[in-house]
Amino acid sequence: MIDLPTDSGEYYLLAKGIELSKAVEGMTCEIGLRRGGGTKHIIEALVKHSPGKLHIAIDPYGHIGYEHKEGEVVRLDYTNEMRDECLSNLYQFTRQQRVNFQFFNLEDTEFFKRYSDGVPVYELEKRIETKYSMVFFDGPHAVAPLMEEIEFFMTRINPGACWVFDDVTNYYDHDKIEEWLFKNNFKLIEKGYHKALYQWH
Repeated sequence: MIDLPTDSGEYYLLAKGIELSKAVEGMTCEIGLRRGGGTKHIIEALVKHSPGKLHIAIDPYGHIGYEHKEGEVVRLDYTNEMRDECLSNLYQFTRQQRVNFQFFNLEDTEFFKRYSDGVPVYELEKRIETKYSMVFFDGPHAVAPLMEEIEFFMTRINPGACWVFDDVTNYYDHDKIEEWLFKNNFKLIEKGYHKALYQWH
């Protein structure tokens, strides 16, 4: 049994986002990997709805300072040991599921700098993936860094793409994010206590 634990709830919204965006061009992405529980839900949904799509995950680990709540920088248990344990289990799982998965051991801002022109994929031939069909925002839980992430992905999506935000209730002022989303043609699909799913039109 491969152990990929979660730490939140409403993970079905990830699967719903995958299903809604199954015909949309691009890879899927999550910012914030932790122990891989969210990834498991994403990959299972990809197998069901979008086999062949690339999924990427971005997380620095390293026990570095992390804005876990608005204005509160802490050091949680996101150590390199956690990374190694997670990846060992996760690569076993993705191999069993036959899903193309790539992990980037980077902060979100570092990823944006280095992969602004796309993610190289090597399958018989080389191609560059530049679009994202579904993004799961589970990294910094503060408005300013979330807006940096949003600005990056906004120029790399097509109509029908889905975004899922985590910890929308108590960690930061999600109303500010939602206001921006509504002004930029996103529709709320479903919001729970932990997560909210939006689709771009």
